[in-house]
Amino acid sequence: MKPCIIKQPAGVGDVFFLQKIAHMYRHSGHEIIWPLRDHIFWISEYIPDITWYKLSEWMMDPRSQIFNYAGFADNEELVYIDCSTADRTFNTDPTRIMSAKFGLVGMKHTDWGNYFKFDRKKDKEDELYYDVLGLKDDSEYSYVNDIVHTDIRDAGRLGGKEYDYPVIKNEVLEGFSLFDWTKVLENAKEIHTIPTAVCFIVDVIDTKGKVFYYPNDERQYKDIIDIFSNCLLYTSDAADEEDSVDLG
Repeated sequence: MKPCIIKQPAGVGDVFFLQKIAHMYRHSGHEIIWPLRDHIFWISEYIPDITWYKLSEWMMDPRSQIFNYAGFADNEELVYIDCSTADRTFNTDPTRIMSAKFGLVGMKHTDWGNYFKFDRKKDKEDELYYDVLGLKDDSEYSYVNDIVHTDIRDAGRLGGKEYDYPVIKNEVLEGFSLFDWTKVLENAKEIHTIPTAVCFIVDVIDTKGKVFYYPNDERQYKDIIDIFSNCLLYTSDAADEEDSVDLG
């Protein structure tokens, strides 16, 4: 069967979100070829059944010439899906950048979470939880994430807020991936985060805590309102819980 090449080398949340597309084409018998930016290649250790490439190595492969083109192609040799530019090649609604990636291939996006599966490294999760962060099974804390973008930028939007529990702030720690924070997310009393890759994990795990998302603006709010369901979703100017929209 001809390969299916997916162009979405970043960001991390987009890769998580698009696992349904990979699943559906793999289920049809296609080999899924997916190049990733080198510094997020750790994703390949947690999501199986995809032929992952480091982008630097992929760009030396003759097949990488397909990346010069945008849109969707299905011919005798391959299936090519450029999700990274779907908001420009397919989208008819400028407020819906994320869903355009699914519209490009004629799929609905709202059940994306049914297809986002990842292997967990329980030893790494325990090491981070107990040894690095010093948490206990009965610890009560608010997980706060201000990190956004594949290039790891601190948005600095949530640092000045007051929280009901001691804060465990998301950090980029050597030797641990974002997936290794899953135990921390599961056991948190509250989760406060801007919309980013963390949210996709939160939406598919069993967490009992209250979840709060803080979109940057109205456009981002409209883009994610039917993507994340396990949350109280704040509007960009919300300061109090009564301003939030309950999607749970």
